This record gives sequence, C-alpha cells and structure tokens, in this order.
Amino acid sequence: MYNIGIDLGGTNIKVGIVNEKYEIVADASVKTNLPKPAEGIADGICEAVHLALDKAGVNLDDINSIGIGTPGSANRETGEVLYSNNLGFKNTGLGSMLKSRLGKEIYVENDANAAAYGEYLAGGGKGYRNVVVI
Repeated sequence: MYNIGIDLGGTNIKVGIVNEKYEIVADASVKTNLPKPAEGIADGICEAVHLALDKAGVNLDDINSIGIGTPGSANRETGEVLYSNNLGFKNTGLGSMLKSRLGKEIYVENDANAAAYGEYLAGGGKGYRNVVVI
C-alpha cells in the first residue's frame, strides 16, 4: 500500500506518493493559478494526484490514505480549512470535496504542522521522541 502527501501552496500544488517505508516513489506538481474558487483548486489537486499515480504505475485502489498540508488554519476532525488568506478559503470543506472526487479518506492539516509530522515520521526527526522544525 501507498500513501499520498499533498502540499497545497499559493503557487504550486505538489504531490508525493510514498511506500510503506516512506520512500518517495513518484511526485508531480501543477500550478495553483490563483485566484480560483475552491472547486477549481480541488480539481487541480486531483489532476496532480493522477499525474503522480501514473508516474508510480499505481491506481487509487493501491492508496491507503491522502494527507494534505494547507496554508492557514485547518480543522483536522472535519477536514475544513477554517481560514487561508493565500487561497481565499473560509470554512471550506476541502476534505469532503477531495473525498468525493478521489474516494479516499482525506486528512487536512496546517502545512507547517504537516511538515513537522513528516520530519518526525520519516525525516530528520525519525527515531526521536521530541522534534522541533523551524
């Protein structure tokens, strides 16, 4: 099984697919092209996901979960972006938009928190009890 990580930025949408050892097996990037409504951004995310899947030679059935780091504040319980000035989001159900398009569980988190968690799991913080990412 594989997992997908998405970095949603104001300029680019970057997608990485990792295996069970957290090794990157494929990545893809598309322009965010702001300003754009939330549905258009969700479409861009899906485009980048499918590009990465094609590169990896896998399909959505091979994917365990999808996590997305977004600028601004996010409610990880509901998958909503509460506020993102960069994206023009306010109480935007990004998780549900992507789940309906991709059919997978979507985890939405603030991008800085997501980066720190990634470092803890698979990066410079792997194996340490406490990690600080700046």
